[in-house]
This record gives sequence, C-alpha cells and structure tokens, in this order.
Amino acid sequence: MEKKILFVDLDGTLLDDNKDITPGNLEAIQKAADQGHAVVITTGRPLYSTIFQLEKLHMDKPGCYAITSNGALIYDAYTRETIFQTGVDRSYIREAFDEAYKFGLHPQTYSDHGVLCEREDPEIQYYAKSTLVTYEVLEDVTKAITWDPIKLLFIDLHDREKLEKFREHMVPWSKAHHIDMFFSCDQYLEFLPEGINKGSGIRWLCNYLNVPIENTLAAGDAENDIAMLQAVKTPCVMKNARPEMYPYGVYITENDNNHSGIAEIIQKFMLD
Repeated sequence: MEKKILFVDLDGTLLDDNKDITPGNLEAIQKAADQGHAVVITTGRPLYSTIFQLEKLHMDKPGCYAITSNGALIYDAYTRETIFQTGVDRSYIREAFDEAYKFGLHPQTYSDHGVLCEREDPEIQYYAKSTLVTYEVLEDVTKAITWDPIKLLFIDLHDREKLEKFREHMVPWSKAHHIDMFFSCDQYLEFLPEGINKGSGIRWLCNYLNVPIENTLAAGDAENDIAMLQAVKTPCVMKNARPEMYPYGVYITENDNNHSGIAEIIQKFMLD
C-alpha cells in the first residue's frame, strides 16, 4: 500500500471534549505509523499550543510535521524548525481590535511565545486554560509588536451571533486589506492573510514532501476545516460537526470525537 497522509484537526476532531487524545486514537495513529503512513496535526492553534500534543503522540521522528495557525506556520517536529511562516500586516491590528471592542468582543494576537491582548477577561482566561498557552496583557498591543503576527483571533464565549455580525461588519475592511475571516469553533473567529488556510498549508507541505494529493486524507469538524477538506483526496467529517459541514466529506464518522472517530477513519482508509 502506498504511503498515505492523514491531516487531522485537533479540537473537536482528534481531541475529545476534555482536550485529551483517546486511547483508541493513540493506538490507531501508532498502527498507521507502523505501516509507513503519516498523521499530520493541522490546527488553528499556534505552534506552542500544538507542540504539547506532538509530544503526547511521540511525533518527534523524521517525517513528522504540523500545520498550525490555520496554515500560517508549518513546523518540522523532528528538526524543531519552522519551514513556512506568514502573517497579518501589523498595521491592521489597531483598527481590527477597536472595531471588535465596539461589538463587545475579546481580540487577541500572537507572539512567538504566547498570546497578546489588552484586557484581562474571561475569554483570555478560558482560551489560555483550554489551549495550554501563556498570555500577556498590554496597554496597547500595537506598540509592542514589531512583527507581522500569524493571525488575529476574536472571541465571544456565549454568542456566536455577535461574532457573525462582527464578521459581516468587517467584510469591506477585510476585502480592502486582503484578509480572510472564518470560524474555528462557535466561540472563535479567525483573521488570516488572504489565501492562507489549512488547505494552502496542505498543498505547500505535499509539494515540499513530493507527496501526491491522491494519497491524502483529512478529518475535521468546523468551518476552518473546509479548505482542508477541499484540498485532499478523501475528506472526512466528524459526526459531532455542525450539520452544514457534512456535505464537505465523502465520509461522515459513525463515532464522534469522544469515541475515537479518528481511529475509525484510520482503520477504514489507511490500515491493511
């Protein structure tokens, strides 16, 4: 059997609702590796939140990679080197943050080591706890940033509709500044450079590794996974995804993220 690569989302897909990897998923990933296949974490999380999961999966060997920040950063887990990175023009941050405040949202961005925001609130506390990252509260983020951050994130823990209205409001701004906007879950709205997404990350990595798209699979559950599902040969959608995600998969899992849905995909499509 030819080597296959499964690009797998973390939250709501590989991870259960407690942010753990089920024993069934761990065992299936190891079996796939034993047969010469690869599993590549493909997540909206920043790199420093992803490394912890790579360590739990023992993905520190040659040929282990991760696509993070929705395609804005690609990481070689063996050499511990970033092999691709892009970012949002830092001159856009102030206006985006100020517009978010008008909607009562929590905005944040990223350094190489943690999250940067301007207010200590329940949103940043929840985000830091759930993704195992550190954060810094600054009076003015734009005065501290001398780089183009990988992305901007806007959070409302209770009202997706508020985020929807903010996205609609920002459409003219996003078009003028070549920014793509999409949800990674009901609470998180992401801003990335135009054309940067999980799908672009997959195409870049497959080209880098000289792996044909015909040998690729993906598994996801949320809007930010659509580009990834469209980029691969065999797109799989988790049972626990929002129903509007189902048409993007050629396969819908019978098991959700709490019951080893990824093991189901690996068993069906990758193992002898």
